[in-house]
Amino acid sequence: MTHQPSRRNFLKTAAVASVGYWVFAGLTPKVSASPNERVAFAGIGAGARVQGDHPASGKGESDIRNAARFGDVVALCDVDKRRLAAVGAQYPRAKLYTDYRRLFDEQEKSIDAATISTPDHMHAPQALMAMRMKKHVFIQKPLARTLYESQLIVKVAKEMGVCTQMGNQGSANDNVRRDAVEMAAGVYGDIKEVHVWTDRPGTWWPHGPDTIKTMRAYEEKVRRENPTDAASRIAAMRERTAERIAGLDWDLWLGVAKNREFFPGEERDIYHIFGWRGWWDFGTGPMGDMACHLINQHMKALDLSSCESIVAWSSGHDFDAFPSASEIVFEYPDTPTRKGFKFVWYDGGRLPNREYLAAHGFSNFDNIRPSDSLIIGTDGIKGLGHDVRKADVVVPEVEFARRYPDPDGSIPERQNADIRHMFEFVSAIKENKPELCFSNAPDQSGPFSEAQALGNIALWTASKPNEWGEKILWDATSRQITNLASLQTPGIAELIKPVYPQGYTLD
Repeated sequence: MTHQPSRRNFLKTAAVASVGYWVFAGLTPKVSASPNERVAFAGIGAGARVQGDHPASGKGESDIRNAARFGDVVALCDVDKRRLAAVGAQYPRAKLYTDYRRLFDEQEKSIDAATISTPDHMHAPQALMAMRMKKHVFIQKPLARTLYESQLIVKVAKEMGVCTQMGNQGSANDNVRRDAVEMAAGVYGDIKEVHVWTDRPGTWWPHGPDTIKTMRAYEEKVRRENPTDAASRIAAMRERTAERIAGLDWDLWLGVAKNREFFPGEERDIYHIFGWRGWWDFGTGPMGDMACHLINQHMKALDLSSCESIVAWSSGHDFDAFPSASEIVFEYPDTPTRKGFKFVWYDGGRLPNREYLAAHGFSNFDNIRPSDSLIIGTDGIKGLGHDVRKADVVVPEVEFARRYPDPDGSIPERQNADIRHMFEFVSAIKENKPELCFSNAPDQSGPFSEAQALGNIALWTASKPNEWGEKILWDATSRQITNLASLQTPGIAELIKPVYPQGYTLD
């Protein structure tokens, strides 16, 4: 394998101007006119799970596996050489890399599209490099970590005319698309409130200001609390550190994030492979993880990026790890297509007020699901087992995700949502119709990630335990925070637009 330069020493090469052809299968440039041609894919963050990995850490492997159903895997990249070797064994013809920049530089004329399945902080730099080479991108959710990155991905996607799809596979489920159309048509009247909750973070990833994140802090804690067996426990942790760091290029894993020491955690991954979701520098917390599944249809029907204010409460955080629980309130004004409403997000086990819900006809509180949502409209409600609708509402025809044919040519009645979602992306590429993707960046996933980023900006200001933070005022026309100059919480500017280190390109 070729030498991979570090993030500090990598000499950025200029992106070669895009050529006007696709490259399929045989790696020879040619004009494509046939829908039967296969798309040439690169998989970024595509490493396969190996023994000891978190059970939920295999999304990159499944993304490239789904892509391989409809295309050819030309190149694979992962900063963890163990995981890279494992996925490379599945695609022996693919060239392997640990640095995505070198992959794109060397494979620009050999690939048509990329799947990006890395931690959230690397989505934007990787997607932007690919799109500026006119490569189509399938980006795991959320689209980006910050507000500016989300907006920039939308801008570049439009400029380059590439197809984009965010990896919230529920978008391919018929019920999600049906719900969006019905909600927009008014089956519940005018929407007054939307409440959505999740039990994340729970035990899924490290969170909260007391999380141990360095070896030094761990050693101090062990010596203080367990002086008799401190030496053996510290030795065991050092051994685990060496095991987890073996084959991992931590410098490349950090990528555009600030430098910090690798630490594996005593009982679960702190950063790599899965714990990164709970850290502001790397992840987007519960909203970034779960909102794309829980409010996808609401985004399509109501445009959740057109709010006018956002304010958040939290259990407290230290500007490094996300809080254990939060509540975020978005207020929306009237628009030409709908009335104003309120959207409330809850996580960490926090739930809507039961007395308030009972007053609106909700009563099934015995079996509340860990993650769920409800709608309160002027003429109907939905959630907790209730579905009360307005009569005689004309609902437009729903455009469902395409189903790909079985080997015998028949179209199955039901089909795996992950695969349908990828099939929709590949269909958009072959037909040169970016709008075919339900979660394309300009229309859906860009505004979606913008709303999620605004929620996290409000949460950033709610650092004091059990207190509400500063109210964020938003102009949906200019796509800007209008009271930014008056906000007192430090660090907001970089949470809006990060500063990339040398060797990585944002603008």
